[in-house]
Amino acid sequence: MAPLKSLIDLVKNILAGTRAAMFMPVHLWQFKSSYLQVCLLLVVSLGLSFIHDYYDTAPVHFFNPYGLTYQALLYLLFFFSLSLIAVFNSRQQDLGKLAVLFLSVVPVVWLGTICLLVIAKEQAYFDEFYTSWVVFIIYSLWYLLVSARLFKRFFYLTHSMALVYTGLYAVINFAPLFLLPMESLWYPQAANNDQIESALNVDVESIYYSQNELLGKLTGELVEEKPGQTDLFFIGFAGDANEDVFMNEAIAARDIVNNYFYAYGRSLVLINNSDTVNNIPLANGHNLKSSINNTAKLMNKEEDILFLFLTSHGTEDHYLSANFSPFKLNNINASYIKQALDGAEIKWRIIIISACYSGGFIAPLAGPSTLLITAASADRNSFGCGHDGKYTNFGDAYFEKGLKQTRSFIKAFDHAEKIIFAKETEEGFENSDPQISVGTEIKNKLIDFEKELKARSNLNWASNADG
Repeated sequence: MAPLKSLIDLVKNILAGTRAAMFMPVHLWQFKSSYLQVCLLLVVSLGLSFIHDYYDTAPVHFFNPYGLTYQALLYLLFFFSLSLIAVFNSRQQDLGKLAVLFLSVVPVVWLGTICLLVIAKEQAYFDEFYTSWVVFIIYSLWYLLVSARLFKRFFYLTHSMALVYTGLYAVINFAPLFLLPMESLWYPQAANNDQIESALNVDVESIYYSQNELLGKLTGELVEEKPGQTDLFFIGFAGDANEDVFMNEAIAARDIVNNYFYAYGRSLVLINNSDTVNNIPLANGHNLKSSINNTAKLMNKEEDILFLFLTSHGTEDHYLSANFSPFKLNNINASYIKQALDGAEIKWRIIIISACYSGGFIAPLAGPSTLLITAASADRNSFGCGHDGKYTNFGDAYFEKGLKQTRSFIKAFDHAEKIIFAKETEEGFENSDPQISVGTEIKNKLIDFEKELKARSNLNWASNADG
């Protein structure tokens, strides 16, 4: 009968925890406290994490033993924070009872949060990246309000003291979510074992020390401009390592520029991705500024054009994500980009930004000698992020269906705008509203450049025909 009673007590604890989490009337005597219950509730809590990570990475995945270490740290901090608060209230002998209270609310909070995440993933009106953050904020507020209620009831506290202890509890338990790389108990299966090993074993120190060497080698291979003609130099920036599409898009854009705008030897990419971390410099602010400066030294600044392409997640306060766990990188804003370009004294600029809310970069970066194109307006999402895609929706429309066909940066935007509007309308998305700003001086510069490209293309064709 003892095992059955333990299971009945476990169910009673989860039901009482559900009432507490839903802010319904509940008495402390309704919780059945024992160290066995603490153990059973810990198994339930860990099991829920195991199940979530398993299905979140399905259908092809592998077990990640480092996830157990991460979970162990979370539970260690959980018990440490409760122990500290119990000591402050001279109730350390009741730590087991306090742990039962907090562990009993986990199942319903977990279930509610999962439901919100599913809804966020299924909806088509807002970017999933940001809706996930909204869900995290809702979860945090909900859980901390429940925690404050439990502290108040258990220790007979005033509202203000309950909030003080809740704040201490939050600092200790939530810090790892922001300070440490999150380790899932299951990882999606990568293409091969080398990719798995790379994702789990990035040597942070050696990668940081290698940046100057990698960047020096990359920029050292660039060739100088050719006097008497307009040369296009290209810098691609793939900022967020969480989704391969940014890496794929930067590389695809570089290849198109090389093939159709004679930029071979004058193009480079900066990428945050475990597949490239050992041979391509990181996409961070320092490397971006250094790349711009080193490229500028090879240009005729009155004659040549710099094409800067940035692809990543964007934020509502108009930052581009530079994100590659376990590296701690600073996001990029328009002011930083402008300072880098102005400091290098680059006159002719094509800047294309493929990111949500990227229209917020237009006002700070626009100018007479600048063509500026963004995937979305300042208050809209863009779409098409993911692991498997070669392009985002904007990148596919602009580079693949626009620039390759027209060989004109402005005409390519006109094509892309129509394609994106039709696609987003068909899929039920709010239109991302791509933006373009054409400086008065660069408009004529690009017309002349496109004529020059056509002449060079005809000359190459004639030379090949003669040969």
